[in-house]
Amino acid sequence: MNTPLHHSDDSEFTPVLIVGGGLVGLSASLFLSWQGIPSILIERHPGTAIHPRAMGMSPRTMEMFRAVGIEEDIRKIEPPVPQGSNVPLVESLMGQEFDCLQEDIDSLFSDPNSAARGSAIAQDVLEPVLRARAEQLGGDLRFRTELVAFEEDEEGITATIRERGSESTKTVRTRFLVAADGSKSAIRKQLGIGQHGTASMGHFVSMIFEADLMKVFHERHAIMCFLSNDTIAVGSFVPYPGSVARPDLFRVDVGYDPDEEKLADYPEERCLQLIRAAAGIPDLKVGLKAVLNWEMNALVADRFQQGRVLLVGDAARTQPPSGGLGGNTGIAEAHNLAWKLAAVVRGEAGEALLATYDAERRPVADYTAEQMALLSQQRQEGSAGITVDIVAVNTGYRYGEGAFAREEGDEHLPLALTPKQWRGQPGTRAAHLTLEQGGKQISTLDLIGPRFVLLIGPDGRHWKEAAQEAKDVLHLSLDSYQIGGEEGDLVDVENRFCDAYGIAPGGAVLVRPDGFIGWRSQGAEVGKQEAKQALVQALSTVLFR
Repeated sequence: MNTPLHHSDDSEFTPVLIVGGGLVGLSASLFLSWQGIPSILIERHPGTAIHPRAMGMSPRTMEMFRAVGIEEDIRKIEPPVPQGSNVPLVESLMGQEFDCLQEDIDSLFSDPNSAARGSAIAQDVLEPVLRARAEQLGGDLRFRTELVAFEEDEEGITATIRERGSESTKTVRTRFLVAADGSKSAIRKQLGIGQHGTASMGHFVSMIFEADLMKVFHERHAIMCFLSNDTIAVGSFVPYPGSVARPDLFRVDVGYDPDEEKLADYPEERCLQLIRAAAGIPDLKVGLKAVLNWEMNALVADRFQQGRVLLVGDAARTQPPSGGLGGNTGIAEAHNLAWKLAAVVRGEAGEALLATYDAERRPVADYTAEQMALLSQQRQEGSAGITVDIVAVNTGYRYGEGAFAREEGDEHLPLALTPKQWRGQPGTRAAHLTLEQGGKQISTLDLIGPRFVLLIGPDGRHWKEAAQEAKDVLHLSLDSYQIGGEEGDLVDVENRFCDAYGIAPGGAVLVRPDGFIGWRSQGAEVGKQEAKQALVQALSTVLFR
């Protein structure tokens, strides 16, 4: 990064500085604001995304957005994906269908293990929703602002930032820097953090355009298509349904060889020919908006943390778009990191807690990149014998080590399973169950907020008192709910709580603010003092005190 030209005495402090205001950086700002933690986000571009790019938020991601209060805002813009939607392999949009991937889409957008349905919302429409909610909660978002330099010392980081178009710079002092600056991350490179995995898995040209084709996609019940014909050997066709923000847009991707061609070899006339071949309509009226090129990679950073700098999103890992999990994985990284930063900033945890971000998320990134590379191979080559469970990859993974109390034998557990196969093991996502409160049905996941939550079995009366005493001892926020029983706070509608969480009626489960299980007491009912001691010890273990 360049040395600043002019340096002013105008400096300020923020607990967290986020560099990059794309999908993941905005999510990080929102999750921190939801936790009540001030932050500054800087983004070199003048505003949010102008092209659709990523499309598709999984049920797990929509759970996170539901918690921070934007699920309904998203639904108003983009309704849930209809049941029975598919991804056909076709000669063209109007042509012959060779194969159908309906099962993949139903599982990706409609997961019975979740309280939320997925959404096909596009990135350029979603980002303004994230921005508005983050700012509403107090986030300081500064567009047209870039990072010029940063330097770390024992107590924090001194960052130099500059409003683009100006030679004047400003100093920001921060405790932690979150690098959300994309796949070519200048911050990652400056820190000398390498990458591992598979690069150059394919090169593609993306053509973004307006056309009157949405009715055809709806008639085919398709949310996208893969293509193969005489003009396009390997390609894809993605619709981006319009909103109040813009008209309907579409994207056609075609593979190319960078040793033989450059982006300049795709002038408008050639792009129109390719788009019409993809649609199967020779005289289709097309309004070409942009032509971009991109490279498919499956690369993971060798470490997600170096000192006070933490990598998220594409700065931390990139993966093939197959399965639509790139943005979803990045948002999950921001969600995991935000509560830990919040706990450290509030003084509830030591800085050692932040090391669990790398310990938890990097193995998941390796696994996800590997699985999506396999899925991409399957779809490009028609490879037999390759099975990828997208729901297990996105929602059913387990943290092998990190901010939770391990149990005997958990080292033998698999890295991922279909979510319904887990039974409350620490390091796994808390299960969705239907409960009733005041005559209204809610999900167990609706009980999870910015604080720790203790879910208590129907006979676990001492755990509620223990929760109150543990809060006082450790000086942190903790909610508690007894599920079922005569004195329960909520009705266990399906009578499945104890089985789903692997506890006896007198047991209890501690859920972290990111919805992952931090600890549980599986056994029979315990005494008041024993419950208090166990819970204080569990929270101390999770928070690395």
